[in-house]
Amino acid sequence: MSGGKGSKSVTVGYRYYAGMHLTLCHGPVDSLNKIVVGERTAWSGSMTSSGQITINQPDLFGGDDREGGIVGAVDLVMGNAADGQNDYLVAKLGTNVPAFRGVVSLVLRQPQLSAMNPYIKPWSAELTRIIRRSDGSPQWYSDKAAIAGDMNPAHIIYECLTDRTWGRGYSSAEIDDASFRAAADTLYAENFGLSILWDQQQDIEAFIERILQHIDGSIYVSPRTGLFTLKLTRDDYDPATLLELNQTNVIRLESFERTLPEELINQVTLSYHDRTTDKSVSISVQDIAGIERSLGEIKDAKVSYEGVANGALAARLAMRDLRQLSSTLAKITLVANRTAASLNIGDVFRLSWPELRIEQLILRVAQISYGTLADGRVRITCVEDVFGLPDAVYLAPAESGWVDPRQAPIAANFVSVSELPYWTIVHELTGESAAAQAEIDPNGGFLSVSAVRPSDAAINYAVLTRQGSAAFEKIGVGDFIPSCVLANDIGQTETVLNVLYGVDLDLVTLNTYAQVGSELVAVNAVNVAAGTVTVDRGVLDTVPAKHSAGARLYFVEDGQFYNTSQYLSGEMVQTKVLPATGMGVLAEASAPTISYTFAKRQIRPYPPGKFRVNNLDYSVSYITGEVTVSWAHRSRVLQTAYLVAQGEANIGPEPGTTYTVRIYGEAGTLKHTETGLTGTSWTYPMATEIAESGLNRPHEKLTVKVEAVRDGHISWQAQQIDIPECRGYGMFYGASYGE
Repeated sequence: MSGGKGSKSVTVGYRYYAGMHLTLCHGPVDSLNKIVVGERTAWSGSMTSSGQITINQPDLFGGDDREGGIVGAVDLVMGNAADGQNDYLVAKLGTNVPAFRGVVSLVLRQPQLSAMNPYIKPWSAELTRIIRRSDGSPQWYSDKAAIAGDMNPAHIIYECLTDRTWGRGYSSAEIDDASFRAAADTLYAENFGLSILWDQQQDIEAFIERILQHIDGSIYVSPRTGLFTLKLTRDDYDPATLLELNQTNVIRLESFERTLPEELINQVTLSYHDRTTDKSVSISVQDIAGIERSLGEIKDAKVSYEGVANGALAARLAMRDLRQLSSTLAKITLVANRTAASLNIGDVFRLSWPELRIEQLILRVAQISYGTLADGRVRITCVEDVFGLPDAVYLAPAESGWVDPRQAPIAANFVSVSELPYWTIVHELTGESAAAQAEIDPNGGFLSVSAVRPSDAAINYAVLTRQGSAAFEKIGVGDFIPSCVLANDIGQTETVLNVLYGVDLDLVTLNTYAQVGSELVAVNAVNVAAGTVTVDRGVLDTVPAKHSAGARLYFVEDGQFYNTSQYLSGEMVQTKVLPATGMGVLAEASAPTISYTFAKRQIRPYPPGKFRVNNLDYSVSYITGEVTVSWAHRSRVLQTAYLVAQGEANIGPEPGTTYTVRIYGEAGTLKHTETGLTGTSWTYPMATEIAESGLNRPHEKLTVKVEAVRDGHISWQAQQIDIPECRGYGMFYGASYGE
């Protein structure tokens, strides 16, 4: 059996599988780059032709313990003219299913889509189509089509005009190739590429207009050539060579106006879609002088350029728009003679008009009417020219401030692996039932794993085990436990522990046991503000021990993971802990291996309590006279109601329990062993000590240990008191010196 807490395997949920056919767009395309499910990347790469993808992301949504993942085969169908039927669709829908030429689609061959949750998460794909047209033919002017992973906007407009399936269907002979190539060259040099989606809910004319807004350009049918002409608004002219309009060729000025200073915009906030994060991002640029003129009032204009995919280009466009909106531009409508008929939309010219004190003002044509055969006057609406990309923009894209709360999982550095004590087996597995307890092998044990949360993003962890060289297998999922470390060294008697570096201490459950080193302590109080934990020392099958500063305290009882598989004494189990976050589960290879050898902990008798030497506890520093050792009985089978403290009187003992006392001399060597004791005290006769010391005198330093024995099983730990000084240096100095 395997799993979390409990004694039986039960069905807790299901994995969900489904076959689907997802049509994405007109095809074919250059490549499929990414498949995203539920805002998480299920697959990434570069697939340039029809074929099959294998997705193996079982933990994409947290694994089987949360919402599963994506596992299975997915076909990419490019929609080429020569593509045949998809065999999976034929098998499911019959031989009359079409080949779906002309569209790109994904065929899900019944992969796993989720676990525990029957609702399918949304699927999306990142595709690139730049170097070939939607009918599969080569792209026009392909050398300048791709710009850093984006498409040249001139090529986007060209294809919108000429595509016969979804575009306007004009022939290339109806396009002014030279103007389009010139615009493509300029945009390529500016590193001005766009990535944008068009769907049929938007008119193709509106889509073209949206591209023109991005690039600050215009398109018109030339009255001279009858061809579609593309013109960019750029600082690409020599003012001295421009056509000049003045009172000799301008019939009249119909209107002249400037934006009032109080109407000017002093901040532009631009939103775009950042490719690296796949999120909408906003940046703001400001006209500091304009803000000062408006006495600190922010006058913001919000613009959106959804085709922009990187912050550097977005910053340049924001500066371009701010320059226009923060300037007191002149707007003029005039009527001129046929001299002005050479102008087209987007062209620039010079205007001189002494009556308005205008001299060599550069204007750009916004609208133009060429008149009629009967009336050849040319009517022009124009605006003062400050458009175009600035020569230099000293602006880095502003940070969005958004931080992805998801983090990649990291290894758990603090993990405790042991076997369950008898107390936990009774409380969690068998209860007081003698029949249930009889099912446990006397030489068996149950694995216990406790892990401290390695980062705030960690949710839980998977537990993997193996024996020998077998592959690791997942046996369940555990929750992280609270933890902290000792701030200073402690002896065997301290009960108020100063602690540091607490993790999840607000989750500690009182009156449960915690572990420090190999000692278990009963948790009575936690004061997070004061940095203290109050405990009873050496509970259950452990005894008080000394610990150094930095020793970690694991609050294990209320959160440790265990499973119901029994391991026999002497068996070694290797364990890995794989923390999980919102981005998945730690790779098995990244987790350290922790080995543990079982030692039938649960069947062993408890060590005695209330341990004393000459009626002194662990803090003893000096004794006189003969060594008298005393203790109190303990019984694991009777101590299941509460955590018994060291100082309590006799409980038990279990039938057949005896005690073994060992005396260690000054050099730490064993000098005496007394076995088979059934009472609660024993005295080491002085004469025996002198004889066994080898010093012709009693020991000046002693260590005394006592352990319990029952049915051949020795207690998990032994009581120990170190006596740094016995009887005093001068008591036997003369005898020793005289020899």
